[in-house]
Amino acid sequence: MSKPRVIIIGSGPAGYVAAIRAAQLGGDVLVIEKGSIGGVCLNRGCIPTKALTSITSTLRRIKQLKKKGVLINDIEISFDKVFASRDNVVSRLVRGVEYLLRKNGVQIVRGEGRVVDNGVVEVSGERFKYDKLIIATGSLPSKPNIPGIEEVNTVSGDEFIVMNEVPSKLLVVGGGAIGIELAQIFKTLGSEVYVVEIMPHILPNIDREVALTLQKILSREGIQIHTNTSVSRFEKVDEGVSTYLSDGSKLVVDRVLIAVGRRPNTKDLNLHLLGVEVGRRGEIVTNERMETNVPNVYAAGDVVGKYFLAYTAFEEGITAAENALGLNSRVNYSVVPIAIFTDPEVASVGMSEDEARKSLGDVVVSKFPLTANGRALTLDSYEGFVKIITSKNGRLLGMHMIGPEVSEIIHIASLIISKGGSVNELLDTLYIHPTVSEAVKEAALISLKKP
Repeated sequence: MSKPRVIIIGSGPAGYVAAIRAAQLGGDVLVIEKGSIGGVCLNRGCIPTKALTSITSTLRRIKQLKKKGVLINDIEISFDKVFASRDNVVSRLVRGVEYLLRKNGVQIVRGEGRVVDNGVVEVSGERFKYDKLIIATGSLPSKPNIPGIEEVNTVSGDEFIVMNEVPSKLLVVGGGAIGIELAQIFKTLGSEVYVVEIMPHILPNIDREVALTLQKILSREGIQIHTNTSVSRFEKVDEGVSTYLSDGSKLVVDRVLIAVGRRPNTKDLNLHLLGVEVGRRGEIVTNERMETNVPNVYAAGDVVGKYFLAYTAFEEGITAAENALGLNSRVNYSVVPIAIFTDPEVASVGMSEDEARKSLGDVVVSKFPLTANGRALTLDSYEGFVKIITSKNGRLLGMHMIGPEVSEIIHIASLIISKGGSVNELLDTLYIHPTVSEAVKEAALISLKKP
């Protein structure tokens, strides 16, 4: 019996994981990729951003050493080497993914894939037949309809993070995760940075108290943040770009970064030939098995428009591959943790305080400040806290953190919330001392009135 031919369009987090899993399950797998293996996350998103964050966080630590008696004069930054370091991390991981694909027998075809008939995909004039099709074409940066935007030089986060320049004056339109991470990176590297966010505070999808704490820290670092504000129009001038804001102010900058979200990428796939259902935002409609309305056609990752996150894309890709090869798998979206890799980091899972109060009314909110955490004090990074939200009967509803390396800690809450557990379960283990994670235990004790 011949192996089922599985074609995957796109090699980002959803695509390459789906390819490997489908091959492991006995599929004859072909991946079509028009760009670089690894997609946006690996090449123009998560990884290059975090590579730069590592450098800029270290730079801030070095500058803070002065108040601890360590005097380091004449810090010199070689931007060529900084960006080369970023690129080396990316290229190493891309080679690793390519190796894993080939090791698992996955065929890679370069070019833009599109459906030409039921069961047939075309790439650069060459046609390939499939038994199962997984669409994992990712997303594209959204571009707002602002007067003058077509006349000035704006860039998306995808473009900006791989550019080898540090602008003198940078405007970031959008105060979400991408915009805020890049704003802090380039402020540390020497840019004068402005952020414009239409909502009342940055990171509008994060617990309000956490977001406002980070906003205060970034403002003190010198990032000029305009909230409750939008861009009215752009104008090209000799000095660069004049930006007129809804609050009546004007900024003149030499680089504009547009970071207002992403949209599913279904462009030129010819999905109408198959009758695949597409939503109003361009997302491919799937069920929890990642099946579309067309038999043997699946979709995974940003293109389905549920969560624009690499780790949800991983799970969706695995689920699509397993169902394409005859298993019965489903994605569990009930608990999705989020991390913002600023300095300090932000991590969140479950209901925010506002969401919990709106949904349940009477809830218990407990908070432990990192000013009382020994490890945070030794790291000189203590302007943060751990906040726990529970129901009146102690069920864990949410946890929200701002502090050093909290992205590594949040998963303990994710696990408990996913099992419907209580705050008591946060105390069913020993916490190493001194660690930042001890703040989780202390917040749990406060919740139980046992601090």
